[in-house]
Amino acid sequence: MGGLLYKDFLSINGKKQVAVISVFTVLLVVFKLIVAFADTPDAWLMENSEGEIMNFLDYLVSMPAQMLPIMFISFIAMWIPNVIQNDEKSKIHAYLSATPLSKRTYIAEKYVFIGICIYSALSICMIWCVISMAFLQEGAVLDILMLISSFLIELFSLALIGASIEFPVFVAFGKEKGQMIKTGILEVLAWFAVAFLFFGNLDVFEKVDFNRIIEWAKTHSFALMFMAVISPLITLCVYYISYRISVRIYERKEREHE
Repeated sequence: MGGLLYKDFLSINGKKQVAVISVFTVLLVVFKLIVAFADTPDAWLMENSEGEIMNFLDYLVSMPAQMLPIMFISFIAMWIPNVIQNDEKSKIHAYLSATPLSKRTYIAEKYVFIGICIYSALSICMIWCVISMAFLQEGAVLDILMLISSFLIELFSLALIGASIEFPVFVAFGKEKGQMIKTGILEVLAWFAVAFLFFGNLDVFEKVDFNRIIEWAKTHSFALMFMAVISPLITLCVYYISYRISVRIYERKEREHE
C-alpha cells in the first residue's frame, strides 16, 4: 500500500504543495513576530463596529487562518477525481490484476490517502490558528479565530463525509461520468441558491449576528467539545460504510470486465 500512497501523493504534485505550505507557514510566523514586536504606526490602527481599537496588521496576518480551511477542503475535493483519473490513464488496473494486491487493499488505499490529506489539512489549519492567535489582545479578531478553531474538526468531518459520497460515484462511473454527476448535483444546488436569492426571505441574512454566535460558542464550550469528540466517530463510521460500498462496486466492475 505504501507504493500506491506515494503514487497518489505524486499525482497531486504533493512535493510542490508541501514545499509551498512549509514556506507559507514560515512566512506567517515571521510576519506574526514582526507585527507582535514592532511598533505599530497609528495609521495601522482601526476601529471596528464594536468600538474596539484594532491593529489592521493583526487582522491581515490572521486572514489565512480564516479563509484557507475552505480552500483546503475545495482542493481535497478535486483530488478525489484526480487520483481516479491518474489510475485510468496509467492503466494501473491491468498491472494490479497481475499482482497479489487485493481489490480491498486498492480501494482502502484511496480512502486512507484522502483521510491522510484531510487530517493533514486539519492539522495545518490548527497550526495556523495557533500562530494567528499568538500575542493577540482580546477583541473581535481573537474571537473570530477562536470561533473558527472551535469548528475546524466539524468542518473537516463534513469534508470526510463529502469524500464518502464521492468515492462510490467515481469508483462506479469513472472520472468523466463521475465528474458529470458531481457537476450536475452542484448545478442543481446552485439553482436552488439562485432561486432563494430571487424569491426567498433575505431578511434572515440581516439577522445573522456574529457577536451572538461568538457568545453562544463561549457559553456552550462543553457542547462544542462534545461535538468535536463525537463528530469524528460518526464520520469514521460513514467513511467505513462508504469504503465497503466502493469495494463491492469495484469487485462487480472487475467481474463484468473479466
